[in-house]
Amino acid sequence: MSTATSTPASAGDDDIHRSDIDGPALDPAALAFLDSLPSRLRVVRARAARTREDLPSRSGCEEDMRLGEAAQRVWDAETASARALAARLRALAALIESEGGDCADDVDTLRAAMALRVTHGVAHRELLAAHRAVDQLPRTLARLEAGALPSWWFQKVLRESEDLGDESRRLLDAALTDWPADIPVERFLTLLRALVRLLAEREQEPSAPEEALPREVELTPDGRAGTGAASLRGPIPEVLAFWKRLDETAHAIQAAQRSALREGTEIPYDLDGIASATQRTVPLDRLRYDLMLNAEFDTDGVRVPAPRFRLNVTVPVFTLLGLSDAPGMLEGTIPLPPAVAREIAGGESVWYRILTDPCTGAFLPLPPDRYPPTQAMLEHLRLRSSTCAVPGCTRPVSWASEADHIEEFVHADPARGGRTELENLHLLCWQHHQAKTAGDLDPTRLPVPVSGPEPGEGRGPGRTRWRIGTRGEQVITADDIDLGTRLAVEDLDRAWRAFVERRTPRPPPLPTSPPRSPIPKGPPAQGEPAARDEEPGSSPYEDPPPF
Repeated sequence: MSTATSTPASAGDDDIHRSDIDGPALDPAALAFLDSLPSRLRVVRARAARTREDLPSRSGCEEDMRLGEAAQRVWDAETASARALAARLRALAALIESEGGDCADDVDTLRAAMALRVTHGVAHRELLAAHRAVDQLPRTLARLEAGALPSWWFQKVLRESEDLGDESRRLLDAALTDWPADIPVERFLTLLRALVRLLAEREQEPSAPEEALPREVELTPDGRAGTGAASLRGPIPEVLAFWKRLDETAHAIQAAQRSALREGTEIPYDLDGIASATQRTVPLDRLRYDLMLNAEFDTDGVRVPAPRFRLNVTVPVFTLLGLSDAPGMLEGTIPLPPAVAREIAGGESVWYRILTDPCTGAFLPLPPDRYPPTQAMLEHLRLRSSTCAVPGCTRPVSWASEADHIEEFVHADPARGGRTELENLHLLCWQHHQAKTAGDLDPTRLPVPVSGPEPGEGRGPGRTRWRIGTRGEQVITADDIDLGTRLAVEDLDRAWRAFVERRTPRPPPLPTSPPRSPIPKGPPAQGEPAARDEEPGSSPYEDPPPF
């Protein structure tokens, strides 16, 4: 068998023998795979060893001892970071109690989220990465643990191999065993991606290669204030055909708008009056956006049920009256500038009143009357918490959630069980509702004090204690009553003002007249006070009128 060779590492921390970290011998399938690889992926050599000692000369600071020592300290810090990453991955993998690492259940994920202090989704991804590192990339992880592989390189291996199957990752691990860490990073990335692509092609079914490609539309994060984003992913021919159809439609509309503006006729597809206000055609990117946003779906006769919940925009009454700059909230998670909240409220004919504590903002309870929660109770629960009540879970309750009694309702004797009241109810995503039913999650609603620690503070937010799994891990969560930080409101308000300025036509400039000569002033009449010298733009009133 042909094997990869590398320049021996230097003495010190990098004097690591491959036999000490390679792990068990390769099985026949892995050896056959290595023999089948192209030469450039099978035999990887470095021109020279990269050691801590020669780092000052290679980085051009050998004449400056201070810079050379600083570069070596960075080398040492990276080596420690690599070992710490390996220890972190092994510790996370030890948290997985369920069978099959790629099927880490919600209890495993919640336990990891509590330890990492991250959200449920982030913890789940971290657990999967740890499982793949420990069970499917053991040789590469051993090199990381020994400080012989940069931490960033290992993280790239994890990310690039996310879509591979378990067996392909094990073959990838076997191929990476003898790749030296002395090669340039650009070459490492090129070889890694080529190897991952080769393994992915081996996994595809030859009869239907396109069926393995993803076809999905998903919401994506957007860092700009007041905006959201969605991404479309699929086979290149289908995506390009959709884009071509969308782009040609936008160009046709823009050409029709240009003709209407020239002839003075009605402007087509001017949804927001942009062309009428600016006397210019709507930009192509805006036309594509409007076409996609207003497209009708062909459901082939399938009846689409009405939304389970209405879209809630919560606006404080003082904001509606213009007496406060407290933001509104869309679905309890997205703060809205006061001007936006007032505009949305002004366009609605029906408002719903929600009772809250005037001091703390906590939602006041509704009376219980039956086992199934009323529609008003469900809406109230959504306003109290817009995501699943389980700590760390970010699944929105407006999409797929179920109302759950914290203290179980006893159907045979309702007087002995939990009542159908807001303090005994919460909304859970269906996965965590199943985990609670199975006994893996055990919430307890804590009593809420009638008043805060100081007089006049009112009723505070409710709290729930959660027991996670069977080991007794506990965490306490509080109801969300925050309407958004002032900093977020300022960012959103700036974004809203910029949007209004873009869609509002600018008035034509006023005609300028030649400056007039100043009229000389005579002496004041008898009994008349002398005129004051006023600065330009100053007002003779101490308090100018509010217009």
